[in-house]
Amino acid sequence: MMMMMEIFTGYADDLSLIFLKHFEFTSFCSQRSTIDTINLIFVCVFYASTIVTLIRRNFINGSHTKTRFFLFVSICCAITSVVFYSIALWSLVAKTGNSMANHLSWLACVVRGFVWTSLAVSLLVQGHKWIKVLNSVWWACSFALVSALHIEILFRKHAIEIFDVLLWLLHTLLLFCAFQNLGYFVIQKVPKSLSEPLLAPEVDSEETGLGRASFLSKLTFSWVNSLLSLGYSRTLSLEDIPSILSEDKAHLSHQNFMHAWQSLARERSKNNTKNLVFWSIVRTHLKENILISVYALLRTIAVTVSPLILYAFVNFSNSRDSGETDLREGLTIVGYLILSKVVDSVSQRHWFFCTRRSGLKMRSALMVAVYEKQLKLSNSARTRHSTGEIVNYISVDAYRMGEFPWWFHLTWACTLQILLSISILYGVVGVGALPGLIPLLICGLINVPFAKFQQKCMAQFMISQDERLRATSEILNSMKIIKLQSWEDKFKSLVENLRAKEFIWLSKAQMLKAYGSLLYWMSPTIVSAVVFLGCAVFNSAPLNAGTIFTVLATLRNLSEPVRMIPEALSVLIQVKVSFDRLNTFLFDEELDTSDGNKSYKNRSSINAVEIQAGNFIWNHESVSPTLRDVNLEIKWGQKVAVCGPVGAGKSSFLYA
Repeated sequence: MMMMMEIFTGYADDLSLIFLKHFEFTSFCSQRSTIDTINLIFVCVFYASTIVTLIRRNFINGSHTKTRFFLFVSICCAITSVVFYSIALWSLVAKTGNSMANHLSWLACVVRGFVWTSLAVSLLVQGHKWIKVLNSVWWACSFALVSALHIEILFRKHAIEIFDVLLWLLHTLLLFCAFQNLGYFVIQKVPKSLSEPLLAPEVDSEETGLGRASFLSKLTFSWVNSLLSLGYSRTLSLEDIPSILSEDKAHLSHQNFMHAWQSLARERSKNNTKNLVFWSIVRTHLKENILISVYALLRTIAVTVSPLILYAFVNFSNSRDSGETDLREGLTIVGYLILSKVVDSVSQRHWFFCTRRSGLKMRSALMVAVYEKQLKLSNSARTRHSTGEIVNYISVDAYRMGEFPWWFHLTWACTLQILLSISILYGVVGVGALPGLIPLLICGLINVPFAKFQQKCMAQFMISQDERLRATSEILNSMKIIKLQSWEDKFKSLVENLRAKEFIWLSKAQMLKAYGSLLYWMSPTIVSAVVFLGCAVFNSAPLNAGTIFTVLATLRNLSEPVRMIPEALSVLIQVKVSFDRLNTFLFDEELDTSDGNKSYKNRSSINAVEIQAGNFIWNHESVSPTLRDVNLEIKWGQKVAVCGPVGAGKSSFLYA
């Protein structure tokens, strides 16, 4: 406790040194006193503005209500002011004598305590928008001045007191309050009227804060804080969930997809076999995926550069033994390390968010496209796509399209990260890194046949799944007949056999996936051992702390890509199968509404139904039509019975 009092008393002696000696701006005590003077000016302006606002009665009721964060910072400021008041009282009671230095010592603590008290009050009392701006400028200036002072202390003394660090952190919180006070990290809400009509008009739910968020709010995802705080206070209901942006709605996503689909379908030639679903997705969502690629690239570069910064930091630490101390260089390296981690974190969050958002739009567009297509399927196409298969297109294939952007960008980003990490290994270790490429190359070559066989397994698995779903759908539709004839065991064994066939292909695909994961989990250990062995054999680099830490950090960066690439390839193979299935379904035959002259005449005509030389067919691939040369006239009010043996075409005639 006595040691802390000595530290605090040293701060209080600054003002006395200013008055007792010549003012030198380069001294720390002069700079502290200058900061205190600037703060006192802001305090005077703040209290004067508040009094004028109260006199003019422009104080806005309820505007002083702040969040818990403001209350927390205000309490910290109040505690800091109490500490300074306590030091002033200690200086006044403990020190004897009536010298000018003793009087100015406790006076400096009283001034700083009053400044911190005023800061606590300014966090709670903000009656007018100009007072908000004044407080924000005050907090930002205080942070800038204190930061400049503490950085200069670090450069000149190479050390800083703990109490200074705590005050620095508190000023950082004040800076964040300044940004939040100006609306950079919050979403401005429109105040509701005090009067509401008895019959409120039906309006759409409030749109999500993403559409109104500022740049900093989007950067830090603080636009979702209001919803999170509401969910923390109580259980969310459906009315609390805001509606999505118009650009994210399924209707607009489907319109954009169908526009691209129809454009590509018109350009398609007979010999062109490219997948139009894939290219429609590319044409529709190309711009947003370019932005996602930028985020993924920034994250990959930030992760890859970290071992180089670590290498520079270890070499800087080793150079201190030889007397080559340069604090500026060390702080620069630490600053680059912090910057790389910040870029890594921010870009990764935006990468994940944008890929999921883009995937949801792809999924919703394809779901609507499949639903509309099944309404227009011809009779022959319905025999090729059962109800179970169509449900499978929506629940499985369209869902995979939602995961496609995430795995696609992950695949190329991991590949780029592997290449950059290998380049860093070669730059640090030299020729000793080349033997480590051999196990990586072997793993890559082994993965090629695995991927091909896994694609075959997944294709056969989807075919088997469709057969099982088709059989299950037919059984459920004919359950009354099956129960009446007691055919339960027969159809149960049929479904079990189809399920066993499906399980065979699924187990093969999962076993191949397990083999690939095991291979790539073992590769980092094998590669590190081979790299260190190459260094020892070729003497390409000394095995000191810098080399070892850099190699281990680089191999750690390699471990995530080599673990994720097999899974990413497996998912991309499944996505390719889903693309082919959806493309086949969306290109299947539709009902032709152009054939026949359907005219609906008024009641004055003689015949209600009239068919002349009608030819009707179920399957266009068959040689002869089902019904040929049908001539029929049915008058108004006439009762007609269609008679004939089984298979004569009565149902076909009625469908016609």
